[in-house]
Amino acid sequence: MENPHKHHIVPKYKCIELGLTTSYKIDGKEFYFKENMVEVPREQHALIHWGYKCKDLKPLLAVCNPPQWVLDMIPLGNNKDAGAAQYIALGEIEGIDSYNQLSNNPNWKGGVTIDSVKYQNDIYLDKQKLTLKLLEEGLSYWDLKDKSINGATETVKKFKKDRGLSVDGGFSLHKYVPSHLRPQEEIDRKNEMNRKRYDLKVPCGYCRKNTCEHCLKEGYVLSPDEKQRRKEKVRRSRRQS
Repeated sequence: MENPHKHHIVPKYKCIELGLTTSYKIDGKEFYFKENMVEVPREQHALIHWGYKCKDLKPLLAVCNPPQWVLDMIPLGNNKDAGAAQYIALGEIEGIDSYNQLSNNPNWKGGVTIDSVKYQNDIYLDKQKLTLKLLEEGLSYWDLKDKSINGATETVKKFKKDRGLSVDGGFSLHKYVPSHLRPQEEIDRKNEMNRKRYDLKVPCGYCRKNTCEHCLKEGYVLSPDEKQRRKEKVRRSRRQS
């Protein structure tokens, strides 16, 4: 049988946001004030947080009757409680949507779906065209590397204005210069850097395979036993929380 969970009636993140002083601890866990703790089964704990997310206090009021001033501090509709509910539910409670859905993530900004690969390719090609145009206008590789110089040109300002970007500053456009147009000294510098980097490589090249003795020894990859040990540790901590 699982131990009952100690639930923050006013979530911890809200207590911190309100600047409440840390003054009431139970088993080493901070609850901020005496009226802020209730013991509940794990399943009910998950339902309470899901209720907060859905602006429904019924799951909470089914197990306790906090004073009104405490209820007034409870944030409703916050997606952080969706994450807490999913974490506590362990996928065992029907009706709690997956936290991994974008709209339930606390970092969700209500964005739009785009083809990200095409979007990044278009940006790269646009900047490459801009770079070639600036080279034709007489800017050097070093000018393109200096944002204050290329950002002062009307070409860059128009490029940014057409895309709704701030016209302040420029871009690091030197990386878009074709290799045959780069200064020889810069080519030599990068080649020397790459040679030094290669000389520092270990024989396996940091392959990060769990069959490689070097990577296992240096901790670049986890052995199957260590992976299993960490999974079991996470499961135990979830059951206890």
